[in-house]
Amino acid sequence: MATIEQLSNALINADRAGDVEAARALAAEISRMRAAPQPSALTTTEAQSSSTEPVDSRDNWMGSIDTFMRGAADTMSFGLADEVAAGGDALFNPLFGTGQDGGSLAERYDQNLKAQRTTDELDAKKRMAERLTGQILGAVGGGVGLAKNGLSATANAVKSGKGLAGVTKASALEGAVLGGAQGFGSGEGIDDRVLGTGKGMVAGGVLGSALPATTTAVSGAFKGATAPLMAPFRPEAYTDKAMRAYLKRSGKTPEQITNIMRGAVDDGQGMYALADAMGNAGQRALVPVTRTPNDARQEVTDFLIRRQMGQPQRLANALAEGFDAPQTSGQVGRALTRARDIEADALYTAARSNAGAVNVTPILSRIDETLSPGVNQVTSPRDNIGYDTIEGALARVRRMISDGNSQVTDFNTLFRAKLDLDDMITKAEGQGAGNRAHYLTQVKREVDRVLETASPAYRNANDTFARRSHVIDSIETGQAAKSGRVRAEDSIEGFNNMTPEQQQAFRVGYVDPIISDIESHAMGPSTNRARSLTTPKFEQEFQAFAAPGRAQQLGNRIGRENRMFETNAAALGNSRTADNLGDIDDMANFDPAVLSNLLQGNFTQAALAGARQAFNAGKGLPPRVVERVGRQLIATNPEAALAALTKVQRQQVSRDQLRAMILSSMLQNANAGVGRLP
Repeated sequence: MATIEQLSNALINADRAGDVEAARALAAEISRMRAAPQPSALTTTEAQSSSTEPVDSRDNWMGSIDTFMRGAADTMSFGLADEVAAGGDALFNPLFGTGQDGGSLAERYDQNLKAQRTTDELDAKKRMAERLTGQILGAVGGGVGLAKNGLSATANAVKSGKGLAGVTKASALEGAVLGGAQGFGSGEGIDDRVLGTGKGMVAGGVLGSALPATTTAVSGAFKGATAPLMAPFRPEAYTDKAMRAYLKRSGKTPEQITNIMRGAVDDGQGMYALADAMGNAGQRALVPVTRTPNDARQEVTDFLIRRQMGQPQRLANALAEGFDAPQTSGQVGRALTRARDIEADALYTAARSNAGAVNVTPILSRIDETLSPGVNQVTSPRDNIGYDTIEGALARVRRMISDGNSQVTDFNTLFRAKLDLDDMITKAEGQGAGNRAHYLTQVKREVDRVLETASPAYRNANDTFARRSHVIDSIETGQAAKSGRVRAEDSIEGFNNMTPEQQQAFRVGYVDPIISDIESHAMGPSTNRARSLTTPKFEQEFQAFAAPGRAQQLGNRIGRENRMFETNAAALGNSRTADNLGDIDDMANFDPAVLSNLLQGNFTQAALAGARQAFNAGKGLPPRVVERVGRQLIATNPEAALAALTKVQRQQVSRDQLRAMILSSMLQNANAGVGRLP
């Protein structure tokens, strides 16, 4: 009788010769012989044993490896590995299979599937550890693969920085999908697969919803229990952990924080610290540094106080530079007046040297409109009523240019009369005699017209003098605009109608009293002089009145001063109760009860007191971590801050990726089991 090996060789030859009928017959015979019981040389005892339990041909190291691989394939394929293997063997290996070479493809598939599941059942009984390990690692690999390729909703939610609610929602969705897939792959038949899919989706969704909260709670409890014990020995690691939390709360990237600090340095505010740039998160982070005993407490406190004491000078410089007003309004006014007078002397001298004769008749006519007929009282008085002050002033001017019979024709003589007239107007205005000044001003206009007619250069001198005078007057206008009684809209409209020279003089007059107010405020670290500069009126006017191109910088400087004060107030302000409690706790680290109990022989009480002290010392972060955090927060070097924050951000990204892969793997593992429950 031919052996299976001989029949296999004949089958190969028939297949090569193309004899299909002979090949089918030989394949059927080989299948029959493999299915038939094989004679064995077993002993009587072994034969009796084999009659009740089949021989396990996979009970070796190769079988263990194959069991592990089959377990991994089972979970990674959502329970479809046996179907895939059976289908592939039936489709691609109909002749050279393992004895399951049925007549049709369906028959071969059913036979192969039965063999695959028989092998899996035997592995589950005999090699449960290898198969379970493979299933677990397969689920881990599947979860990691989904996470790395962006196919895990849970991992994507973690990486995008979503909170617990967002991660839970994503995990529930992913759990339902994975549970449904596992339920489908683990079923048999249409009805069983549909039922398994539904149950798997429900169970997977519930499990996915609970997994993030559970892992977060367990992780938080573990970290909370171990942090006080580990932090004293790993201060750098726990400092980075604290800085990661503060960076996340700030809502900014390391690059954004660094750019804020660089902007402060560029604007002359190099004392702007990392805590300021981080906003509220950085400010609150300084509270435990200044409120609890640690070696950096005094250093941080001194830095904040010293910085705040320099605020008046910084604000004064910022305003002076923002309005391009390095000098006071008095200094600028005197300089402008001196320059105007020097220029006027030169121009009027040139006008006098090139002047012709003057005709003062128009001037006399203007005066006589008020004096006539009172002027005749001098020669033929009708009564004893004398001149009023207005008439007296006008009569004096008239006598300077005419004696009633002759008139002044010399330009220089009339010019000197004009200078005298200027003084009379100034004196009248100073005395509050507005009407007298009004009439004298009308006469002055006529004098100027006569002088301009006699000397064309006089008009240029007059216009120049008036223009320079308007510039000087703009200083006073700016001083008045600072008052709260003047609307910002009105001041801005008037400013926009000025010439560039008048606007600069206006700026000097406007900002000078503001700087004076800042410098005159009471000194102290609890005083914020920048706050008064943030009123709606000042905010509008600063934007309109600041020197060209400096409004934005000025606003940034004032904003930073406010932020630095907020940091100072958060760290040092409010009640001193926290400071006192911290100091008391620091002193309480030496408990005389321990020594007293030891001396009295109460060793149990001494041990309990010591344990209580150790527990109290372990609460929160140790001083070594707090002081490192404090020194980092008051750092003012942008590049050092960038290096430190980039380091902790990379650590956070790595931790998020690890957390995402762990969650995804746990979800995959859990659902692998959930899918098989139905």
